[in-house]
Amino acid sequence: MEFKLNLKQELKLILSQEMQISIDILQMSSLELKRYIENENKTNPAIEVIYKNNYNNYINGNDSEEKNPLDFISNEPSLYDFLEEQLGYLSLDRRTKEICYFIINNLDSKGYLSLPKNQLLKKFHLSQLETTNIFNIIYSLDPKGIGAENLQECLKIQLKNKQVDDKLIFELIDYYLPDLALQKFENIAAKLGISIKEIKNYLKEIQKLNPIPARGFYTGNMECSIVPDATIYIEDNKLLFSINDDLMPKVYINTSFTADTPQGKKYLERVSYIAKSIQKRYETLEKILSFLIKYQETFFIKGKKFLNTLTMKELASSLNVHESTISRAVNEKYLKTPQGIIPMKMLFLLDANVNKIKDELQKIIEEEDRNNPFSDESISHILKNKGFKIARRTVAKYREEIGYPSSKHRKNQLL
Repeated sequence: MEFKLNLKQELKLILSQEMQISIDILQMSSLELKRYIENENKTNPAIEVIYKNNYNNYINGNDSEEKNPLDFISNEPSLYDFLEEQLGYLSLDRRTKEICYFIINNLDSKGYLSLPKNQLLKKFHLSQLETTNIFNIIYSLDPKGIGAENLQECLKIQLKNKQVDDKLIFELIDYYLPDLALQKFENIAAKLGISIKEIKNYLKEIQKLNPIPARGFYTGNMECSIVPDATIYIEDNKLLFSINDDLMPKVYINTSFTADTPQGKKYLERVSYIAKSIQKRYETLEKILSFLIKYQETFFIKGKKFLNTLTMKELASSLNVHESTISRAVNEKYLKTPQGIIPMKMLFLLDANVNKIKDELQKIIEEEDRNNPFSDESISHILKNKGFKIARRTVAKYREEIGYPSSKHRKNQLL
């Protein structure tokens, strides 16, 4: 009985370790995976890491050939362009867009806000609620942590995005970062009433976060140097994709390592888990991309107005995997496409008709008789004739979101 119990516990522990590694690696970006493997390489003597085509030098810009800064200009979007592209996918009214553009134009080289929020509040005469709502939009953009006022806020934004709600880790970030950096674990433990082991576990979670969200991007007039996980391209009138194999580190067991101790065996097991997880990450991305280039083909060819409605749940069902697998797989992943470099999660849209309806609504208002503008009720009937069944109240909502006043005010503005 005791043997079976111990065997069951040990098997459960092994499976949970392997699953956790697999989950972590699946949701990593290419650069995060690189850092993860490099850290493992420092602590695990059983691992051997090989990058294709000088990947390590390419990422860090350490090629022996001298780089001309002019080679980088205008080829890819800057950090501002990258953020602006994401804002373009959101349904925002004109005033909100204007303020969001102002914010992303006032980020420093780390991606932090370069002016106090209070100054922004006064400049645009914002209420506290409006300020909160606008920054929630900024905080939703990739890379996560953009727009924070300081390091603490940057880290907390990333935790909230991961849906972490543990009050202790937020308290550690708010009040104990200097002590954590100096490894004053006993002092922290005494003040918070928790064990040193718990503090070290929290520290591991904090170390997974990105303290400089603009890292990997040019923040001046130069382009975004983010490295896409895959490229989608058109060849012979067909839409194809290629996963950037050069970005995937190859992990092998160090042949000179001998596992003659329990710890040595653990090192070998961990290398095996990591190698399997990297392969699984590749296979999962391959399945997702195979689906997306077919389902969102018109978007890749014609642009964002042609995005089809798609949820992660629908994709998960089609691929026969859990929705959380899709969510992790597209997290922090970027694609180089005919429409530019985009986050993969932009290919998911709850209702594609919303964008089409707003485009039609804008067209109707722009072409209306300036002296006799359409009421919301009239626009509702026009849209119904175009195949969009939409109520008057919804017309009013969408009209306000794209920045147009009521028919009465539109007429008054023109007189």
